[in-house]
Amino acid sequence: MSIARALGNAISGLTATARGTEAVAANLANASTPGYARRDLVVSAQTAGGNAGGVRVDGVTRSVNASVLSESRLAEAARADAATRLDFATSIEDAIGITGNTGSLGSALSDFQTALTSAASRPDDEIRLAQVVDKATALATRLNAISDEVQVARTAADQAIATDVATLNTALAQVADLNRKIAVLEADGSDPSSLYDQRQGIISEIAKIVPVQEVTRAAGAVALFTAEGAVLLDGTTPTELSFTAAGQVTADRTAGSGLSMLSQNGVELTQSQMRLYAGGSLAANFAIRDELAPEAQNLLDDLALDLHDRLAAPAVDPTITAASAGLFTDDGARASAAEKTGLAGRISVNDAVVESEGGEAWRIRAGLGASTSGAVGDSTLLVAMSGALSEASAAATGTAFSGRATLAARLASVESQMATARVNAQSEAAIRNSQADTITTRLTADGVDSDAEMQKLLQYEQAYAANARVIQAIQTMMDQILEI
Repeated sequence: MSIARALGNAISGLTATARGTEAVAANLANASTPGYARRDLVVSAQTAGGNAGGVRVDGVTRSVNASVLSESRLAEAARADAATRLDFATSIEDAIGITGNTGSLGSALSDFQTALTSAASRPDDEIRLAQVVDKATALATRLNAISDEVQVARTAADQAIATDVATLNTALAQVADLNRKIAVLEADGSDPSSLYDQRQGIISEIAKIVPVQEVTRAAGAVALFTAEGAVLLDGTTPTELSFTAAGQVTADRTAGSGLSMLSQNGVELTQSQMRLYAGGSLAANFAIRDELAPEAQNLLDDLALDLHDRLAAPAVDPTITAASAGLFTDDGARASAAEKTGLAGRISVNDAVVESEGGEAWRIRAGLGASTSGAVGDSTLLVAMSGALSEASAAATGTAFSGRATLAARLASVESQMATARVNAQSEAAIRNSQADTITTRLTADGVDSDAEMQKLLQYEQAYAANARVIQAIQTMMDQILEI
């Protein structure tokens, strides 16, 4: 081997070790960077005229396990979906509370029933009558507050949808732009690895909003589809998604009737078409706004109607008619099953017994429609009211209740359903978190291993030293030749 060839081989070896050291440094520095893929140096034997000619650096490759990455994105979408639903279920259960705890709906009902019993034992006591009015007001106010909490959750979900859609549009535009930049670098022979990392991180963020599948296209570009087949990006222009937030959501506003649906390229999707975007936080927020929260509101409205009807019956209070309001009203009027949507948010105590509204507390004893206070020792109405709440009565037509039950039992049923929804959501979230963590661990295992990288660094150090010795030997030989 000639001195020139030996020198060339050594220099190519030094060049390869330098590139390899750069790759190791990049790996160690970005071991925890989201979207970063491990860099591996690719080298091959360089030949010249059939003889060994040193080392050729073929490039630096990104090491990505595509199947595990895809699984990870689907798992993260499921995690986001479950977490969003759990947050809602927890907030509604907390708003209703547990009977016996201060501030709970069950405690408000219990306090009202206790006040009625106390007043029935001393119907002449104005303080006890006023206490009944106060506890009735507290019960109505608690129902109002829980109903407001449900609508706040719907409003928050509606706003979250708008945020998710805006994030999707921005992210898809970024992916399309990176596709173009990567194609330019690929054509130029430059290394686009950093752009690949950036694109991978953006796609992973998209996957939390809607589960996404990545398909490789020519020139390093990718196409993106939802797990159910909707096109997000396939070409140079991403799908344009749009959504109009409602501002304040109320109980009477539903999907397609006051509330916007998701639009794709200017065409609003139907409920059945929305399954194309099922799986991530976007779908979970739509479910909260259009399904879960309305179901909770319906239960509260049924409970409020049951409370209203028990004390608005002429059999309980002979001074009222079948058309007039009882102790509890629908914003001042008599409630009806046909217009019960949102009743829990409107229910209030009849002004006829509220002193601040010009009413008289003695009507609790004499009757809502009584013209005089009557006998102060007459507890008939108070006993009838207390009995109506404790009676196992049939459920009203058109409600979610069935069979015969007391008001307290119906409230317990609502509490149970809300608790069950929260437990189910919590269980689902635990499963999804476990799955996502397991897949993330697998993905991390395919990533940067600091021990392996340090081992590579030692090998590069040894290779560098060996090539440096060759150059040093050549230098010594050249010096000796020149001295001759």
